[in-house]
Amino acid sequence: MARWFINAISAGKGRSTVDSESRRASSKASDARRRFDYAKRERDLDKKLSYLAEGLSSLAASLEHVSNTTPPIANVAFASSLLAKDLGNALEEQTKDIVKELKS
Repeated sequence: MARWFINAISAGKGRSTVDSESRRASSKASDARRRFDYAKRERDLDKKLSYLAEGLSSLAASLEHVSNTTPPIANVAFASSLLAKDLGNALEEQTKDIVKELKS
C-alpha cells in the first residue's frame, strides 16, 4: 500500500508538467500547420516566405515542448524502479510492522 502511494505521488508530480508541456506542444504544432497552410495559399512571395519562417519557428517551439516532457517521465520511471527494487522490500516490512502494532 505504501509503495503504491509513493508511486502515485511521484507520478502525479510528473503528470502535471507533462500535461502542460504536451498542451503547449500541440498548440505550437497547430500554429505551425496553420502558418504552412497560409503560405500554401499566399501568392505574394515575401508573405509566403514569412509564413514559412513563422511555421518553422512554431514547429521548433513545439519540438522544444515535446523534449521538455522527457525529464518528468524519466523521473517517474526512476522513482518507480527504486521503489520496486530497493525500497519495495523495506516498505513492505514497515507496513507489516505497522499492521502488527495496530492489531495488538
